[in-house]
Amino acid sequence: MSASPLGPFVRLVTVADPAAADLWAAMLRSAGIEARLHGESLGPYRLTVGEMATTEVWVPEAQFDDARAVIEPGEAPAFPDATEEVQPGPAEPEEANALGRWWGLVALGLLALLAWRLLSRLL
Repeated sequence: MSASPLGPFVRLVTVADPAAADLWAAMLRSAGIEARLHGESLGPYRLTVGEMATTEVWVPEAQFDDARAVIEPGEAPAFPDATEEVQPGPAEPEEANALGRWWGLVALGLLALLAWRLLSRLL
């Protein structure tokens, strides 16, 4: 792949919906701004849930400000600075993790009780 005459590419925005990323890339291209999409959701096995479903829209560094003007702030999530990494959100609260483990143990206990009753009737 040849290098862009406009310099290195920087991430403009990360989008949870690949279709929205395609629309934004089309808007940028119609404004004369080169746009590239990166993400696991664009491969042959399209993933549509979770972190792997996100699609990044990349633009040349020289056109970054113009690209921000094309995509209105009301349409896109807050634009992260092109040089800083997006920090992950806070982890699940401990209460939710403990509750999830408790329900798993209850389900496992009920399954064991059901299996024991079934075996006692068969034997």
